[in-house]
Amino acid sequence: MCSTIYEPTDFQTNYYKLWDELELAVTIHRTYEGLSSNSLFSMALRVNKKRQFLFVSPLLAKHLAVHPALALGTGTLLASLLMEDAGLPANPHTQEIVRMIETGAPDQKMIEKALDYRSILPERTVFIGMAETATGLGHAVFHHFDEAVYLHTTREEITGLTPSFVFEEEHSHATSHKVYAAEGVLEAAEAIVLIDDEISTGNTLLNLVSALDEQFPGKTYKSLSILDWRNENQQLKLSEMAEERNIRLDVLSLMSGEFSLIHGSSPDELELAPLAGTGSIAPVQLEEPGVLRHHSETGQRYVPFTGRFGLTSAEHQNIGDWAKKAVSSLRTEDTGKRPLVIGVGENMYLPLRFALALSGDPLVQTTTRSPIFASNTDGYPIKEKVKFKLPDANGIDQFLYNLNGLDIDKIYLISESVVIPALWQPLLAYLKEKAPVEWVSLA
Repeated sequence: MCSTIYEPTDFQTNYYKLWDELELAVTIHRTYEGLSSNSLFSMALRVNKKRQFLFVSPLLAKHLAVHPALALGTGTLLASLLMEDAGLPANPHTQEIVRMIETGAPDQKMIEKALDYRSILPERTVFIGMAETATGLGHAVFHHFDEAVYLHTTREEITGLTPSFVFEEEHSHATSHKVYAAEGVLEAAEAIVLIDDEISTGNTLLNLVSALDEQFPGKTYKSLSILDWRNENQQLKLSEMAEERNIRLDVLSLMSGEFSLIHGSSPDELELAPLAGTGSIAPVQLEEPGVLRHHSETGQRYVPFTGRFGLTSAEHQNIGDWAKKAVSSLRTEDTGKRPLVIGVGENMYLPLRFALALSGDPLVQTTTRSPIFASNTDGYPIKEKVKFKLPDANGIDQFLYNLNGLDIDKIYLISESVVIPALWQPLLAYLKEKAPVEWVSLA
């Protein structure tokens, strides 16, 4: 670990009181030089008895809309952290990225230069991003490495395919993760890099590494995350597992510390009616990047660029050209000076690259399964929300947050595939109230 990129924080403790329902003490042990806690997270209440709070990221383009440069730059910074840990030169734009994240002011031209920087790790490496929140982050890290393979975990049930392995995330709203890797990919890997937005207790990481080592022994492991909240006992638990299995597991993050729940209970929330609008908007079908033969139980199809079934570095490099062609094929007179690109569920990275190819000052946000309490309270990050169902989510509730507060003049809804257009109309009718909508189906 290169210690020069970290700075001490004197074990600063911040207290987060969410109304009268919940109070947390968060102590920061160390942070990437130049980054503050305010630039990396805020706190919200989850509608989940297993864990009642959530670290809300202003960088991921999941619960909050962000400029694609911020989301992609976060992946670049984590990739640079991995490069330095492997003894390789860092990305030359890290200080500029830190300033961008800290100020929240996107620098698209700088990010485009930073994205050109790639490296090769000394071991044959597979990158795995965690669904659903870190699929885009994992892909943004992977972008910077040649001669590697990217996968992301998924909650999808794929007809006719047996997962390479399955593991559990106990505290999540949807607990089971599956990985569908092509035969030989995980067997041939010497190192596996696991990317998540946050490590809270380390249990998910422990479950994932244990499941991998059970079926694919002999690997070395790196964990990358924005936040790492494991206390000493939780760190020891992970170290003991690695020692028992005789594996190497290194944990790298932009910020580390620990939190304690002072008191907490879930407030009552009025039942939120799902969106029920109607309409007849039809999707625009893109010819590229093509459709895979796999499909879900509900008939959803998939595109090769997501990484759900594996993506090589060489294949990944086509995504930038794809995004430019996709944007060019949709050009109309009204492209919007402040467009919002909305991805769906696990499909986060392609909307980010699509947005980066747009002109104007774009934002990106993704629908999520994660239910969060909303309150128009000063300082609270989740002001309002809507609930709806989409066919590719297999009947599970989906949410979008804080759209009312966005200054936007165009919306691009990016669907991985569309089987029954009528089932999307309630969401489309809601979006149409905000700005003109262009609906895109990739498959």
